[in-house]
Amino acid sequence: MTNIYVENRDRWLELSSVDYLGAFANAWLAFNAWYRSVYNESTDRKILNEFKWQPNDVRNKLIPVLTNPQTEDAAQLRNLIGLLHHRLENYHLHTGKGQDKTRITLTNVYLRDNITAVAPMVKSGITYSVVRGGTGVPASQITSTVKRQNGNVAFSLVQPAYDMVGLEANQDYLANLSATQQAYLRGHYLTANPRDVVNLLEGTHPNITCGAYDFRCQPEQLFAGIAETIYLMRCSYFHGELTPSREASACYEPAYHIVRRFLQAIT
Repeated sequence: MTNIYVENRDRWLELSSVDYLGAFANAWLAFNAWYRSVYNESTDRKILNEFKWQPNDVRNKLIPVLTNPQTEDAAQLRNLIGLLHHRLENYHLHTGKGQDKTRITLTNVYLRDNITAVAPMVKSGITYSVVRGGTGVPASQITSTVKRQNGNVAFSLVQPAYDMVGLEANQDYLANLSATQQAYLRGHYLTANPRDVVNLLEGTHPNITCGAYDFRCQPEQLFAGIAETIYLMRCSYFHGELTPSREASACYEPAYHIVRRFLQAIT
């Protein structure tokens, strides 16, 4: 015999589930309408890059919250950031295709373009040089050189763009450099990355405790990283790259609440 109470329980339980994917989309569209009215840039990417680093109502209000752990408001925001990190680490979200496919994570997040020229590095008399661009060559070109103490070139590689995987797979790199020299060149190569990509949990800055996690970055970097991460989640969802699942929806729960914090800052 059918138990009406059990059926009702199951139906009400199903109705009680929050569609965080839909809620995130609605919140983002409201945020999108705001920044389109504020910024003159032509694309979402250009607007986001400016939003992350230039003064605006959201940034101006939330960065002080991140630096003041004594308030309930700050605790709620930090807990949301910690929850977002936890869920992204336990479920693989990505955006982009092919070589541009990127995992969405706060441990490897793009903050801004790196325009600083990198000076040569000398270790044990050996000079390591990694140069972006140059006279008469594309700005994206990367030239890596290792010179011995006598000035002889031990290794040289010209790449059309920054490509760590290509460097590490190069046969001259593997054959002509010792393991120590390879490590030095890799470290120097990282500093020439045209994109400032960081692990927000590693660094030398004072802890910003977010839930169960300690972020070792500046508050400005944490804000930029969170904005970038949520933007990539928006791209994954809106571009049809997201595979709907309970785990995916769980990732969008804290993201939705953070976007709501953005909206509260502008109303």
